[in-house]
Amino acid sequence: MNALVLGLQWGDEGKGKAIDYLARDFDVVIRYQGGHNAGHTVYPSGQKVVLHLLPSGIFSPQTASLIGNGVVVDPLRLREEIAAVKKLGFPLGQLVLSDAAPLILPFHQELDIIFEESRYQKIGTTRRGIGPAYEDLTGRRALFVRDLLTRERFSRRVGLLNDYYNRLIGAFGGRLLRVEDYLEEYVAAGEFLRPYVENTVYLLDRYRREGKRILFEGAQGTLLDVSFGTYPYVTSSHPTVSGALCGTGLSAKAIDRVVGITKAYATRVGEGPFPSELFDRSGERLREIGNEFGATTGRPRRVGWLDLVALRYALMVNGADAMFMTKLDVLDDFAEIKVAVAYDCAGVTTDRFDPDPEILQNVRPVYRIFKGWREATGRARSFAELPPSARVYLKFIEEQTLVPVEYVSVGTLREQTIRR
Repeated sequence: MNALVLGLQWGDEGKGKAIDYLARDFDVVIRYQGGHNAGHTVYPSGQKVVLHLLPSGIFSPQTASLIGNGVVVDPLRLREEIAAVKKLGFPLGQLVLSDAAPLILPFHQELDIIFEESRYQKIGTTRRGIGPAYEDLTGRRALFVRDLLTRERFSRRVGLLNDYYNRLIGAFGGRLLRVEDYLEEYVAAGEFLRPYVENTVYLLDRYRREGKRILFEGAQGTLLDVSFGTYPYVTSSHPTVSGALCGTGLSAKAIDRVVGITKAYATRVGEGPFPSELFDRSGERLREIGNEFGATTGRPRRVGWLDLVALRYALMVNGADAMFMTKLDVLDDFAEIKVAVAYDCAGVTTDRFDPDPEILQNVRPVYRIFKGWREATGRARSFAELPPSARVYLKFIEEQTLVPVEYVSVGTLREQTIRR
């Protein structure tokens, strides 16, 4: 059985741990969208590793790890990440990089900075070139991993695009780029990556026909989807189910099950509406206890109570079959825990999530209040071992969403996961 694992919130839900835990039951893990703006934190053998482009199943030696054509790749960053993971003692013998993955190039990063600074509306990008690289893909200007493998071809194509964008960069007073200053470094990165490069569309089809179990790995989260999220405060790709299809080349028939990841509360990085956001001491405690700082940027995350209105919407959009809840242990010391069950919109109560920011920023959450359990959950290894109040909390979420919470994480380590 194949499964798709994706985020149900604004990213940072703990997908790294979830996928690392689940990967042991699969033959293949395929990352299907996003770029090195993602930060998936994994603790193999107890040591903290933050992955940006490598699939989170990379630490399962029996599992092949693929970077699909839907991922935008900075070849310099990927080379660094591969070298760092190898240094930790993981050989990466089953790593495969799609030859059709679009490249992030120096002018994309320069443009990302210019666009963010010049916007009438800041959206809080990571300024790593992700958006401009995806713009080139849809604008039919992109360069791909396959272009990087032939020096003459890469030099010719990147030269044309570099000249094209220098005119735009110059118009905004940005730093003009010379191909000669970065060409050799990128060609060298291409040579480093060459052993991993393959046509992943045909490879995945072969794996599927051979009956291998495939795990699809999403980055970011549903509420950041460019079509279904809080546009324009979104990422530039599709973290939802639809992204798994165009980001791998497999059909919908290849997805047997969808597992959505949610925290036991909510967080968001960057700009945009966040109805259940907290600005009081409870928010500060959630941030401190949960160590809510971006794995990629280090930015403090905005924090809030779990929002079931948004969660139900994300489950619906993805047709999720089950939930994997992370960071339940962060709530251990709270005497009172709130959950948003509806919104008050100008005096009218609604259970609908409308991603339009002008609507969302004017709603007020309607909360259901739960008694906290005030007891450590980190040692629990079964649902029955959780405190009674924690079980009530989880069962209420299931009743409200009609989707089972099949996995509960109570700590950073693999073994601190309850599988129901």
